[in-house]
Amino acid sequence: MSLSIRLSLFYASLCLFAGVQLPFFPVWLKYKGLGPQEISIIIAATMFLRIVAGPLFALIADRLDDRRRVVILLAWASLASVCLFLFTNGFWQIFGVTLVLMALWPSITPLIETIAMAAAREQGIDYGRVRLWCSITFIVGSSGTGWLLGFSTSAIIALCLIGAIGVNLVGAYLLAPELPTRRKTSRPSNPFKGILDILRQPVFMLGITTASIIQSSHAVYYAFGTLNWQRQGYADTTIGMLWGVGIIAEIILFAFSGRVVARVGAVRLMGLGAGAAIFRWGLTALNPPLYVLFPLQALHALTYCAAHLGAIHFISRSTPRSLAATGQSLYASLSAGVIMGGVTLAAGSLYQAYGAHAYWLPVGMGAVALVGCLMLGGRWSGGELLRDEGEDEDHGNGSHSDGSGAGC
Repeated sequence: MSLSIRLSLFYASLCLFAGVQLPFFPVWLKYKGLGPQEISIIIAATMFLRIVAGPLFALIADRLDDRRRVVILLAWASLASVCLFLFTNGFWQIFGVTLVLMALWPSITPLIETIAMAAAREQGIDYGRVRLWCSITFIVGSSGTGWLLGFSTSAIIALCLIGAIGVNLVGAYLLAPELPTRRKTSRPSNPFKGILDILRQPVFMLGITTASIIQSSHAVYYAFGTLNWQRQGYADTTIGMLWGVGIIAEIILFAFSGRVVARVGAVRLMGLGAGAAIFRWGLTALNPPLYVLFPLQALHALTYCAAHLGAIHFISRSTPRSLAATGQSLYASLSAGVIMGGVTLAAGSLYQAYGAHAYWLPVGMGAVALVGCLMLGGRWSGGELLRDEGEDEDHGNGSHSDGSGAGC
């Protein structure tokens, strides 16, 4: 089995869980008797936990130089954790189990992104065409769960979550003997030195902060999008279709991402995502009719996919190989942890008080991110911002550029 097929199968197994969890986990929490503020507290707390969990597991994987083993262990632990949902009741039990699960399962993502980007760089694999299978199974998860809810109570959501992580575990074992191994470089005796070196790079921090703000502009949508549409009277099958439209648009962009990234560049892609966020969330805040919601959902191709492509290509090109997983995990911690957690926490009170008008918060975030993209485009040359110890001087410090970082 080829490396690209193995990676495609793993991505497919990974996002089946996300397809269930993102749209319908808040619905399950409501079914268990939790209110909007309790839902936002649970979701936000799990995001803050990623600040520590993601970089910790990435650091272990970088030191072991064996990401597959860490991914398998995380998948097994995630499966054990998610099964506990069958026995939890009340805020504190659900809160505790969710904390454990969401410290483990999201930590897989930066590891597989590092593997895929290394394969793209070293073996010419088209990242977008591998990654799009994640989006396809997201549709399967969201649409399938929405369909099941037409025949069952919201209790079925917990079983869907368990089944999805079981599939992910199978995908982890398919990952491989054929995974690329990066060139060995001398490593500092202090494993945290690399993290500190990255954090001291202002251009890197500007890049991941800007990308994180764009991704975190989805917080209101992820936490309360489904509940808001239910409040407007849309059926669960329609809601599943709305989520699916966004992912189909995302798949189309991923399919052509190789040419798009080469032509547009990493920073400009992030800029497109920021601009689209202003437009998408601004109209969503107005509670538009269904015929407007569908094209708005198609903008997910820009607010999520274009911004994501720009971010991971920026990180891959600006960090050295020995810190590849660490760099990706710092971005994941910031985007899905610090900023996303803070916005989600605020979203609970905003949604409870203002309903769909809570979407005005992500409109402002899109504007801030657009300014960040303009600043990044003027400061990053497109090359590495620091180099591995033991590598030639001309390999690092942004001395080379493929033109992907210029402008916004």
